Amino acid sequence: MLAARFLAINNLQLTEEDVPKPGPGEVLIKVKAAGICGTDAHIIKGESASTPPVILGHEYAGEVIELGEGVTTLSLEDRISIDPNTFCQTCYYCHSAKEHLCLNLTALGVDIDGGFAEYAVVPEVQAHLLPPSVDFTAGAFIEPVACCIRGLQQARIQPGDEVAILGGGPIGLILLQLAVAAGGRVTVSEPAQGKWGLAKELGALRTVLPEELPSDAFDVVIEAAGVKATVEQSIKVARRGASVVWFGVSPQGTQAAIEPHEVFRKELQISGSFINPHTHARAVKLVGTGAVQVEPLISHRFPLGKIHEALAVHASGDASKVMFIPS
Repeated sequence: MLAARFLAINNLQLTEEDVPKPGPGEVLIKVKAAGICGTDAHIIKGESASTPPVILGHEYAGEVIELGEGVTTLSLEDRISIDPNTFCQTCYYCHSAKEHLCLNLTALGVDIDGGFAEYAVVPEVQAHLLPPSVDFTAGAFIEPVACCIRGLQQARIQPGDEVAILGGGPIGLILLQLAVAAGGRVTVSEPAQGKWGLAKELGALRTVLPEELPSDAFDVVIEAAGVKATVEQSIKVARRGASVVWFGVSPQGTQAAIEPHEVFRKELQISGSFINPHTHARAVKLVGTGAVQVEPLISHRFPLGKIHEALAVHASGDASKVMFIPS
């Protein structure tokens, strides 16, 4: 099978490998769709942790084609989305109902072979059945939608809140839809004006350039770009008593200049948002009912053999979601 294996920093190679066999409690899937995430790009550049050599890809969906010993909840030809994150169940955080903060967290496509391949082995417990209304490309979006649901939980949006989302990429546009569904009046800040039209179609009241965002104007601010400038701006545009969520994944080592007195004076509530604790099943429901639209977010589709071209498009800033269709 063809696979994209991360070997070392700036060393991602297409390789021909044997099709893996599922072990006890595992299934083998034929990967039908896999999305490029900003985390994948960070891993390749050494800006995010991983455990090479590993097949990347943690946003994916596929069809079950082989069952390992003891599998009871899945059948051949089942269509599934994958929750990539696995927890040790023994550390302090797992025992404190905070499994997503597990000290021994591992993830398919980060530490264990993932979805940038024609076939992949998936633990039965990480598989979520897709309803008939969700095709495989939408199924590959379930993981980022699940993460965005966590971001909305952290934001604590109230109906009528003025909400600023800093970044109009696919994550920003998922967050936009969730914020609108929660009753927020959403402004999307995005420097690429070509992305404004879709943001408005998906419910944004306003789309503005970053420099046009007013200061002290928003009840909730969600940073969805993962860059120094937007992290710093999130404090400036938040009004007194606001909730600020740093959702975007900044490269490890990034530092931002924050004036603590502003946080004190405004009594800001600043939260991070990490992965998808108990939100994957919710994401399946929201995508399945069309409450969150993901198909409009796909700007490019590539075969797996053109992964380097796909990564270049992803890095250009002109793309929304870049999707692999391995077959």
